[in-house]
Amino acid sequence: MQRRRISTVVIGVLGAALITAPSSGVAVAAADSVAACTSVSSERVRGNRPGGSDPNDLTRSEATQAEKQMTAKLRSKGLTWKSKVPRGQITIDVRVHVITRADGTGGVTKKQIADQIAVLNAAYGGRTSPFDARTIFRFTTKSVDYTRNDDWFDWADPDVDPSDDQEAKAALHRGGYDDLNIYIAGLSGGLLGYAYYPNEATLIQDGVVVLNESLPGGAAAPYNEGDTLTHEVGHWLGLYHTFENGCTAPGDQVFDTPYQADGDNIFECNESDDTCPAPGRDPVHNFMSYGDDPCLDRFTLGQSIRMALIWFAYRAG
Repeated sequence: MQRRRISTVVIGVLGAALITAPSSGVAVAAADSVAACTSVSSERVRGNRPGGSDPNDLTRSEATQAEKQMTAKLRSKGLTWKSKVPRGQITIDVRVHVITRADGTGGVTKKQIADQIAVLNAAYGGRTSPFDARTIFRFTTKSVDYTRNDDWFDWADPDVDPSDDQEAKAALHRGGYDDLNIYIAGLSGGLLGYAYYPNEATLIQDGVVVLNESLPGGAAAPYNEGDTLTHEVGHWLGLYHTFENGCTAPGDQVFDTPYQADGDNIFECNESDDTCPAPGRDPVHNFMSYGDDPCLDRFTLGQSIRMALIWFAYRAG
C-alpha cells in the first residue's frame, strides 16, 4: 500500500466505444521501469508545516516488483498497458463503515455520506473542472453501518499498530474486490487516510480508511471537502502519486501527467511550478498530488485509462 502524507495545515454494461492509451506514452509500457507504491497507500497527515514524508516508500527494486506484479496480472487477463478498454459506465457498490466512540459521538451523518459519494461521482465523472477527464466509474451507496468502539475509533497508523486495521476490517468488511469498503473513524497521529493497492491487499484488507472530519462539512479544513477519499480511491484503483520517482523516468507510469519533483513543492498549489526538466508544469491540481482539497480538481485521460485497466485486471468479476 502506498500512503499519502500531507503535512500542511493544522487542523456495468460495457459500451462499444473504446479508449486507447497513446502508443507514445512515457509510462504505460515499461514493466521493468516503475513507479512506487508503498505498503499502505496514500496517507495525508495534518500538521503545521509542509514536507512530511511517506514512511512506507518502496525502494526502486520494490517498486519495480510492484509494477511487474500488476503487469503480470494484466497479462493473465489478456491485457497490456496499451489495451483498449470499454468506455461503458461501471457502478461500484460502496460499503460504508462508520466507527464512533463508545458513547456514539465522533460519527458522521447520513447527509455527509451522501455528500461524499456526490464528491466521488463528480470527480470520477469529469465534472469538477474543464480539465477533469471522465472515467468509467460511478459510485452508489450499497450499505451503511455504525459501530461503537473506542479502540477502533482512534484508528492507529497500521505501520505503528496494525491491530485496528486488522480487527475492524475482519469484523466489518463486506462484499468482494469489486465492492469499495470505506472505513470512517477518528484516526490517530494526524492521519487523513490511506488505502491498499489492488496488487497487495487480501480481500479483508482491501478498502480505504479516512478521517471522519475529512468528509464534506468536517472540521479538517482545508481537507474537508471530500477529496481525501477521491485521492485514496485513486490508489484503490491503481494510481500512484503524480510525484512518484520525482523527475526520473518513468514517473507515475501515466503518459500525460507531467513529471513533478518530490519535495515540499508537492504541498503547494502554485500553477507556475515547473520542477522537472521534462515538458509540462507540475500537475498541482491533479487528485493524485498532495494539494489541499480546494486545489485538487482533475484526473487525466491517462489516469482514467490506467484505472480502467486495473479494474478489469483485479476487480471485474
